[in-house]
Amino acid sequence: MEPVISFAAVYLAIWIFITVAWWAFKAERYGVSGLPLYLIYRTTRFNNWIGKISAAWPRAWRTIWNLGILTGVGSMAFIFYTLAKNLLNLFFRAEQAVSVQPIVPLPGLFVSFETFPYLVLALSIVVASHELSHGIASLVDRVPLKSTGAFFAHVLMGGFVEPDEEKLSGAKNTTKLRVFAAGSFTNVVLGILCVFLLVNFPATIAPFYDVVGSGVQIGSIPDNLPAHSSGLRAGDTVTSINGTRISGLADLRRYMSGVSPGQEVVIGTQRGSFPVRTGADQNNSTRAIIGISDLTEDILYNPKLPFLSSDFPNILLRAEFWLSIVLVSVALINMLPMYPFDGDKFLETLLNVFGIRKTKQIRTVANVAAYSLLILNIGLSLLRFGFLRY
Repeated sequence: MEPVISFAAVYLAIWIFITVAWWAFKAERYGVSGLPLYLIYRTTRFNNWIGKISAAWPRAWRTIWNLGILTGVGSMAFIFYTLAKNLLNLFFRAEQAVSVQPIVPLPGLFVSFETFPYLVLALSIVVASHELSHGIASLVDRVPLKSTGAFFAHVLMGGFVEPDEEKLSGAKNTTKLRVFAAGSFTNVVLGILCVFLLVNFPATIAPFYDVVGSGVQIGSIPDNLPAHSSGLRAGDTVTSINGTRISGLADLRRYMSGVSPGQEVVIGTQRGSFPVRTGADQNNSTRAIIGISDLTEDILYNPKLPFLSSDFPNILLRAEFWLSIVLVSVALINMLPMYPFDGDKFLETLLNVFGIRKTKQIRTVANVAAYSLLILNIGLSLLRFGFLRY
């Protein structure tokens, strides 16, 4: 608990200093407004910069945001289906359900201190890219921006744009759809890019690092299987079997294919060697098993250039992991038809496009359904799985 108290003390001290400085220098004169744990800087200086970006390739941007409309419709349908299916699983098939929980960026309480900086980075990039996209989409269709700016809230830094709401409300429906869908579309695209980089991480890092397998890490050891009483633990890295080097999963499978059930093998790890008498696979009596599961390859990254850090690939890997999760999650939740998210305005505009009347009643039903799905998913996830700490 001491690190949590220390962090809270430093955190409060920083915000007290910021608040005193904001008051002493009368920062409101420079467009900086403040609330407890929140500072926001409004300006029109960024408007010209966003305007130059939108004016550079107007046709290309319009095509991109048209794709955003299609993605927005698909995202709304997908997140509704996913939450409904998961809710049924939580009620009737808990083993197939996924825990749906908000990630609260409070280090030491809801996230670890190790995860915290990656989460802050991911959330800041999500907000900045989301808002920039709204700004570009607005200006491409000649909807002016009232202001732009930056904010520092709690621990997050980001940017924002404020389109002229009167101009936007009087714009064409296609313009509205492009603007409302732009933020989530950009988040989805960036999220997919991060997933691609994550899946192909060894290949993307290869020009700068030699990727060397150093063993197979044990994620868990099920009860009543051979390894359970051997002294092996979850977190151990298997580096050899009977003196034969194991650098990855392929080596492990290759060696075990020549072992018979009942044969004793000596598992070498970073903690020492452990003898294990293999058992037979329940699905294949001729196949020997050790009784270890949730295996992952333990990889070392040796830099090819002297100024590169050997720790950087692992930092980059974790950053890509959290970016992929946060970008896609925020994009999908934002497209739920829930006020005040973009999905609510997007649905209203879609209904107008198809000439559907009683939009207010339909939006109300959609809001109730979306909020109910999300709240029930979160509530049942907490009951079934407890609060997850990342």
